[in-house]
Amino acid sequence: MLYHDLRGTVPDFMQYHSNKYGSLFVMEPEKIGVCDPEDCLVVLGSHSFLKDQKYANVDFVEPNMFLTRDPELNKQRRRQVGPALSLTSLKRMEPAILDAGPKQLCRKWDRDIECSAKGQARVLYHDDFTLMTFDVISSLGFGQAHRSLTTGDKKIVHWVNRTFTLLFLQAVVPIVKTSVFRRVFARSLYAEVNEFIALGNRAIDNRKRLLAELGDRKRKPNDMLQSFIDAEDPESKVRMTSEQVAAETIISMLAGSDTSSNTLSWTVHLLLMHPQYLSKVTAEVRGQFAADHLVTFSEAKAKLPFLEACVYESMRLIPVSTNLPRCMPRGGVVLQGHFIPESYTCSVSISAANNSRRVWKDPEVYRPERFANDEADKRMVLTFSAGVRVCPGKHLALMEIMTTLANLFNRYDFELPEDSLFSPGKTGPNGLPILMPYFTTATCVPKFPERDCVAMVSKRAEYK
Repeated sequence: MLYHDLRGTVPDFMQYHSNKYGSLFVMEPEKIGVCDPEDCLVVLGSHSFLKDQKYANVDFVEPNMFLTRDPELNKQRRRQVGPALSLTSLKRMEPAILDAGPKQLCRKWDRDIECSAKGQARVLYHDDFTLMTFDVISSLGFGQAHRSLTTGDKKIVHWVNRTFTLLFLQAVVPIVKTSVFRRVFARSLYAEVNEFIALGNRAIDNRKRLLAELGDRKRKPNDMLQSFIDAEDPESKVRMTSEQVAAETIISMLAGSDTSSNTLSWTVHLLLMHPQYLSKVTAEVRGQFAADHLVTFSEAKAKLPFLEACVYESMRLIPVSTNLPRCMPRGGVVLQGHFIPESYTCSVSISAANNSRRVWKDPEVYRPERFANDEADKRMVLTFSAGVRVCPGKHLALMEIMTTLANLFNRYDFELPEDSLFSPGKTGPNGLPILMPYFTTATCVPKFPERDCVAMVSKRAEYK
C-alpha cells in the first residue's frame, strides 16, 4: 500500500478491488478494505474502532482533535471547540466569511475582466479558490484579516502546503521523523513548518495582548480564534492551553482550506463538463436574486436546492476525503458475516462507499437530481466522514462552498477555454465526459490545476 500512498492512487486501488472482490476484501496481511456504506457507518460510528497508528506518527504539533487516537481527548476537544463551529456561531462570523470569501473573489474577477481585451477573463479557479478559502479560515483562526487572494502573496499558503506534505510523510513514512532525515534531507521542510506554527503562536499572543488592552470582555472579537481561547469543556471545566489552541487552529486551517477549495474546484469542473446542469443552476440562482445581491448561506439553503444538490453530487462522485484508516476493536468484529480479529486494521474507503452500486444508481454518472429534496440520500454521502469522528468543520465548509458558488453563478457566465483538454464532447468508453486527473495525499486534488482548472468568465448581461 505504501506504493499507492506515495503515488496518490489509493482511491483507484480501493474502487478497483471493491468491484473485483466485493465491498469487503483483504488488502494486505491483517488489513482489510471496507467499501460498503453500511459497514463504513459501523466502523465510523464507534470510538472502539481507534484511528490507525498512522495518525499517531505525526508529532510536529500538540495532540489535537483530528490526529489523536485517544477517544477521551477527542470527546473533550469536541465539547470545547464544537460551539465555535456550530451554525449559530458561524452565522455571527458570516460577515467576515463573506468578506474574505466571495466578496473578495468577485472583486478580483471584476478586475481581471476589466483588464481583459474582450470583457472575458481567463481565471485559474483552483488557485483562486485555494487562496480564498485560506483567507477565510486564517481570518477566523488567526484573528486578523488575510487577503492573499487580493495581494497575491502566497507565502503562508506555501507554508500550509508544506505542512500538509510533512503531515502526510510522517504518517506513511515515519523515517522522516529521524534526526538524520531532518538535518540532511528535510531541513527546509521542517523550517517552513516551524514558521507556520510560529505564526499561529504569535496570533494567540497578539490576541491575549488585545484582550488585556480592551479590558471590557463584552468587546471581544467574534471569530474562531477567540472561541477557541474561551472554549471550556462543560463537563470538566477544562480550558485549552495556548499550545493546544495553536494546534487546533493550525489543524483547522489545514483541513478547512484544502477540503473546501478542492470541493469548489471539482464542482465547477463537473458543471463545466455537464453544461445542462450549469445552465440549470445558473437559472435557479438568477431567478431568486437580483444581479447585485450578496447571497448569504441561509438564503442559499432556503432558495437554491438544485445548487445544493450539485454540491452534494460533486462530493459524492469525487470526495476530497478518500480513505480513513482504523483499527479493529478489542475482541474483533463481524462484518458481512466474516469475523475480523482485533489484530487487523482496515481502510474505510469514502470514495468506494460514495460510488457503491448497492446504494447509488449509475454511481459513475454525475446526476444532481438524485439529491432533490432527499435528506436521507445526503446523509449517505460520507465525504465529511460520519459518526463519532464526523468532520467538525462541516458547517463552515458548506457555508463557504454554497455562498461562493451562489454568488459566482449569480454574477458571472462561465465557459471552457478553447484550449481545454476536457470538454463535454470528449467522452470515454462509457460515453461519459472524461474528467481531469487527480491524485490524493490527505485530500483528492486536481493533478494539473493550472492546466485543467481554467475557465473563461464574463459578467452577466445586467452588469455589462
